[in-house]
Amino acid sequence: MDKYDIPRKPVARVTQSTLVPSSCGTSPEPGSGPAEPAKHGWLHRDNESPEELINKDLATEFSGKRGFNGRWFYRPVKQQPTPFDSAAMLESEEKGRYIYRNQLGQIYHKYDDVATYLSPTKFVPKRLVVQATNDVFENQLKTGDWRRTEIKGSVPVVLKIAEWALKPSNPDENGKVPFLGWLWTFLRILLIAFPLQILLVLPTTASWDDGDIKDNYTDFPGYHWKWPKYAINPLDMRPSETALGKPARNVSSRKRLLRPRQLVVLKDGEWVVDPNPAKDISYLFISYTNLHFNTDNSLSGRQEVENMAVFATLKAGKTAFWLDFKCRAPRDKPELLDEDVYRMCDVIRGSYQVVVMLKSEQTEQKMEWGSRMWTLPEALLAPGDSIHFCYPVDDSFKNFKIGSMRKVEMTGSVWEDPDVDGEDGGPTRLLAEHFTGLLTLSRLEILSNGIAALGNRFTNNYKSNTQSDVAYALMGLLNYRIEKEESDTLFQSIARLSLANDSDRLIERMICLFPDPHTSASSFQELASPDLFQTHLWDIEPECQVVGVADEDNTVLIDNCKAMHIRWKNFPRMAVVRHYGMKKALAELFVASGAWWFLFGFNLTVTYAPFYAFPSGLSGTSLLHTLEFLVAGFFAVGIFLSLIGPFSVRRLYGGQVLQSSPNLIGFEGVMPLAKLEPLIFGNNNGRLSYEASSTPFSYHYRNPKERVGLEPDWIRDSLKHPEGIREIERMLPEGHHIFTLVDTGGLTVSVFSAERPPTVALLAGREGGMLRAVLCSWRFKNDCLYRETVVRMSSDVFEAATRKSWLKICLGDQGA
Repeated sequence: MDKYDIPRKPVARVTQSTLVPSSCGTSPEPGSGPAEPAKHGWLHRDNESPEELINKDLATEFSGKRGFNGRWFYRPVKQQPTPFDSAAMLESEEKGRYIYRNQLGQIYHKYDDVATYLSPTKFVPKRLVVQATNDVFENQLKTGDWRRTEIKGSVPVVLKIAEWALKPSNPDENGKVPFLGWLWTFLRILLIAFPLQILLVLPTTASWDDGDIKDNYTDFPGYHWKWPKYAINPLDMRPSETALGKPARNVSSRKRLLRPRQLVVLKDGEWVVDPNPAKDISYLFISYTNLHFNTDNSLSGRQEVENMAVFATLKAGKTAFWLDFKCRAPRDKPELLDEDVYRMCDVIRGSYQVVVMLKSEQTEQKMEWGSRMWTLPEALLAPGDSIHFCYPVDDSFKNFKIGSMRKVEMTGSVWEDPDVDGEDGGPTRLLAEHFTGLLTLSRLEILSNGIAALGNRFTNNYKSNTQSDVAYALMGLLNYRIEKEESDTLFQSIARLSLANDSDRLIERMICLFPDPHTSASSFQELASPDLFQTHLWDIEPECQVVGVADEDNTVLIDNCKAMHIRWKNFPRMAVVRHYGMKKALAELFVASGAWWFLFGFNLTVTYAPFYAFPSGLSGTSLLHTLEFLVAGFFAVGIFLSLIGPFSVRRLYGGQVLQSSPNLIGFEGVMPLAKLEPLIFGNNNGRLSYEASSTPFSYHYRNPKERVGLEPDWIRDSLKHPEGIREIERMLPEGHHIFTLVDTGGLTVSVFSAERPPTVALLAGREGGMLRAVLCSWRFKNDCLYRETVVRMSSDVFEAATRKSWLKICLGDQGA
């Protein structure tokens, strides 16, 4: 398939999304060919070139000035590095606009400037506006590539007025209300009592109904249309490759080598290379490092290795050995050479023993050999529990000696592993114990420890090796092999290897991991260690499926993953179900009837005013006094209900929340719950609480008796003592910002750090009784989700989220 082809849309699906080039003037149907780009005159207004228009647009969007799009916002100052765009499609090289196909198959065109999100209502990319605290505006307005706006809640007007009047009488930190507070409250009530009663009878402001409660979180309307580089199922491969006769680039496996292709065999007193050795011949596998003998360039080095190999073979009572530069294919046959190199593990498994050639008996020689990446599989796969070493006894290289060492013993003197906090041994030690039968590792543990052990040795290998060679060395420890691909990165190679083997869904578990953002280690180097939640890879149960490996590094396509949209621009009007008791019933009665008492009194006054002017018209003074009493009573009740109106309004909109519409809402910075809850619900009634163990920020603030989240001191006192925030910010990884996530479904608050505000939450797995929510930012340019951080959520969230098909997610750095 060339770059203009569009993958066929699944028949059973109606709404999909894509990223493909198309015309500006037309929107072709999914699966159709490209239309000719239309010419837009406005692109060349004022005789400006497209490049000048793009630069002008960027200068405007990153001016730091104030803007308005229905509400005031502040533009970013500096453009941040954008992620890779090898999968992004330009409308044309001149115009510089990117093309996005949404899940409905509709085409949308946009320049790439500030951060964007995928609108859950219009299904098009829109510029992201993030609500931020005052502290962010004062100290971080010049960072980030997203627009910012002030935090504003969507609270009913009558509740705002009532809370303003009652605010002075709110208890302080000690639960006391000063007399002056009651006095100010009384004066404010006098000021707003009558206007509040008028608002309570108007149809636009008198609604205090709970409204309809949503069952699900807001959906993320994403679907990725591009073909993967490697697909799990051959039907999902790029059609152009099979059409051109190229091999199918799915997750394939290479056949095993059941016996060596050729061996060095003793025949008629001479050692010769036998291209067709007997199937039952017993042979030695000769291991060495080119660092010691330089066999690539030194004939004497080759001769030294051969002499020791002959000695070791005869010493073992055998007549054949395998030596790489003698038995593997020549360099002028790269296809056969690759087969021999990457299936060397099969030769090791079939050997009688593995003998290592050294230049001396010194421990440093063994350590140099053990530090090489390719020698580790040779030792681990060696038959038995010991490795044999051959070395000369003098400088003549004519007399040799054989020694041996148990594999487990080698982990203390030959193999070095970095110290792992909380672990009793490094990955090499665990692998040595497994391959000698001392313990049994799971497939997942073999893969993760193998990656860690080989990754630590990668820097000690030849400069000509690529990082993907770690995967090719690793596959020797597994059952199935993969074909070599020069263009593959380390992630792509290991992802293919993992998906080809029954590796207990390694990549799916990797998506849920929360690696330490302070380290620069690759995605695989820390697999054998616990993540920031102190969770191992095998503790996670995936809730998604990897269906392919993308063209970009550290990127895969996943299916059957539940996703939720995160709202950043403001807090929506909350729809909740409250406890309906006697107090609320009376409050509703008082609010509904307060203005009517005034109306009845006013009506009596106007109706019988002429009788006051002409009292002779009345049959007696008793009726006049009765009317006066009724009018006074109506007005008195109206005044009383008006004075208690703010309290009634607070009770109507307050009370215990039994159910709330599920939403994920974020803002930049932190805010005390006493200030945050009134923005969402209008008043502070203890509805919100911090999730007990959702992020590392909540680890140190647990209740010692109950699993209840407590508000950190540096957040509770942030308005009075902002130095607490400064101290936390200094501990963050470079480029990270502090964000707060509010879950109105569970009424919980979580604080996390990330480079960019995530707009999508993927429920990709679960562990320890909670869900793993991968928070991702989204770039429309290549329709890719980027993992920003991972938080833990309650399992109740899972059923309220929507499953999605074919999403592309990157686990690496956006600047990669």
